[in-house]
Formats: sequence, C-alpha cells, structure tokens
Amino acid sequence: MFSKVFINSKNSYGRDIKRRVEKILNSLGVEHVYENLHDVDLAILIGGDGTLFGNQSFLSCPILGINPGHSVGFYMAANDKDFENKVRRILLGKEGKDFFIQKFPRLETRINGVKTPYIGMNDVLVSPIYVRRILDSELRLKGKKTIERNSGILVYTPGGSHAYAKSAGAKPLKDSKRFGVVGIAPYCGRLKRGEITFPGGIVSVKCLNPEGEVCADGQECQVTKIREGDVVTIKQSNSPVRIISFERNFSGRSHCKK
Repeated sequence: MFSKVFINSKNSYGRDIKRRVEKILNSLGVEHVYENLHDVDLAILIGGDGTLFGNQSFLSCPILGINPGHSVGFYMAANDKDFENKVRRILLGKEGKDFFIQKFPRLETRINGVKTPYIGMNDVLVSPIYVRRILDSELRLKGKKTIERNSGILVYTPGGSHAYAKSAGAKPLKDSKRFGVVGIAPYCGRLKRGEITFPGGIVSVKCLNPEGEVCADGQECQVTKIREGDVVTIKQSNSPVRIISFERNFSGRSHCKK
C-alpha cells in the first residue's frame, strides 16, 4: 500500500528507533527519504506531539507517530515497545482491518490575504511580540466586531481544545465540527466573558500593536511576524491531517515521562 516513506526523528532521543525503522523498510524494499516530500505516501515521525506539529503542515499523506516515551504524545499511536510490530502492520496490512486512518481538521492562516505555509493542527495564536506586553486587536467573528485587550487570541480545533485552549480556560469541544476562540489572560473585550465557539467560517484579527506574531501549534519554527494594521484571517483548511491509529474510534493518549 505504501511505497515511499518520509522519516523524521527528534535527534536527542529518536535515533535508535529511526535506525530500527530503516532496517524494517530496507527488509521490505520500501523506499524512504528524509527531505524530499515529493510522492511520499506515508510519514513516520519519531518524537512527541511537537515533532508531529513541526512536520504536519507540509504533509498530506497518512502519518504514524512513534513516541520514544519522553514526551507528550496524544497523537502518537506507537511507542518504543511496540513500534516495530505496528510499522509492519501498516506496511503489510490493510487499512480498516490492521490499522485506521483518522482525519483531524486543521486551520489555515492568511496575513493580509497571503496564505502562510503553516497549518495549525491544534491552534493558531495571534500575540504581542513579547509575552510581557498586551495585545490590542480588533476581532471580527460571527458578524461582530470587538476591540480586545489580552495576552493573545487563540483559535483552536476540537483536538486543540484539550491542550493550550483548555489551559487558557476553554472547555474541550465535544462537537468535532466546531472550533473555538479564547483570549489569553483577557483584560477587556468580548473574550473576557469566556471562549466563543462556532461551526465554521473566518476569524479575523487586526493587529493594533506596533508589532506582533502569529504562531501555529506553539512551534518556534512556525512563527510569522506581523505589524500594526496587518489583518490575520484564520479558517478551517480544506486539507485535514491524516493520523494513523490502531483504534477504530480514536481516543488519543497523552503521557509525559521525566
């Protein structure tokens, strides 16, 4: 089913697993690459959710996540004990029987109408350039315009509602087709009353600060700088992320070991 595999690992502790995955691929005659994503039909990412977030923007193929056991891995379906068996199940098995491909919505972002290369799987944050400063912004959502003052505006997916958004006080979304917006440390504005959820559409945030930034999934490598007057629009991407799991009904699992 899969003939060309992209492999990426967290260098600090994923190299041994990476070598063992390569050995399996070589034994089965499956081509694998580390940079060129052209015609890739499977990605194997070794690390925690951060490794997934840092790569998924550029992937449209199914993704298998392997957590070596040192990170939070909600979306990672394999670990350091069972990954060899699961890699073989995917390469030799059948979708819907030996493994499942789950689709999760993502968020695309445009700045002044120009699409950024980064797609948010969990969330997109519009914030001031420094965390110690406040963000002044104009929020347009559901046909209403409000002036907001907070430490940032977070637009999140159903999956992301269990992560940063939950820490910011938002309730996890039970409806997989809804999205949400929450203010980080809100000082005044509509978001001071709590999160706003909606079934789709465009969220618009106009930056009123001299400078700010937009970040997808909390990744330092996925930050775009903005300036006063820039308009950030966020909406559901037409391309969901495709995560491999071994459960028919994905529940995810999160573990963090020190």
